[in-house]
Amino acid sequence: MKRLFWLSVGVAAGASGTVWVERQVKSRLESLQPEHLAVQAQKRAVSVGKHLLDAAIEGRSAMRDRESELRARYHDSPSPEFPPGVIDISSVRVNQTRQRR
Repeated sequence: MKRLFWLSVGVAAGASGTVWVERQVKSRLESLQPEHLAVQAQKRAVSVGKHLLDAAIEGRSAMRDRESELRARYHDSPSPEFPPGVIDISSVRVNQTRQRR
């Protein structure tokens, strides 16, 4: 009786496994058809395009924010044109040239 039980369990497992593998193979072959591949490529291209557009928009926004931050820091500040310790070479050359004459 035990042998008959395990034989029937093995036959059922083998049959169901065969059916499952057959369905998987058919679905994989169908997904590799040229029409299906073209649709997948188109969907992926649209997705990548959306990601690139989002990245460009985010980058431009960050660029504008940073530019306004830098403009506020350097154009609106009451500090001199050159920070302390930096020599304006153009004025030094003009003054040296005038002193030599």
